[in-house]
Amino acid sequence: MRQKRAKTYRKLMHLYSMSFGFRQPYQILVDSEMCKIAIDSKLDLTKQLATVLQGNVKPMITQCCIHELYLQGKALQPAIDLAKMFERRKCNHREVIPGEECLLSVVGDTNKHRYVVATQLQSLRNGLRIVPAVPVVHINRAVMVLEPPSEATLKAKERTEEQSLHPSAPELAAVPKIKPLQKKRKGPKGPNPLSIKKKK
Repeated sequence: MRQKRAKTYRKLMHLYSMSFGFRQPYQILVDSEMCKIAIDSKLDLTKQLATVLQGNVKPMITQCCIHELYLQGKALQPAIDLAKMFERRKCNHREVIPGEECLLSVVGDTNKHRYVVATQLQSLRNGLRIVPAVPVVHINRAVMVLEPPSEATLKAKERTEEQSLHPSAPELAAVPKIKPLQKKRKGPKGPNPLSIKKKK
């Protein structure tokens, strides 16, 4: 990875860590399309993700996304084998739904579990840009790319910074009140003990 791009990605992950609480190992939801293109491009997916995010990673996949690969037959067996290496993320869908819908439901409206999403689907990437604080990774010409933060993410970052500058009512109540300093009354001063002659 080029030095300039690495610096940009480091700044991006710093933003997600400081503003939204992302921590290593980063939990990465991988979709079926990403597994397929990783095999086609002969990419070491876990290694590439760790390089781009510049930290330890934990790739994860949902049952719905694996099921999508099974439906496409034995030709995708290498992609299925790759998907099986990842940790299984429970999506709680009793009936299998399309992978795109599954990942959107797992991320939710706020991405409270701090997921990074690795996907090739443009429609899914567009859907995730509405949700604040979702780092999105895709592959472009055999190069893995971390997308710039969305408008929703930047607005959420500003709100977070604004809240940190203005403490809430409970926080203000918890601050101990400082008693005003009482001024000492001025009166006649005693003699300087060093100037007093000692008795013989």
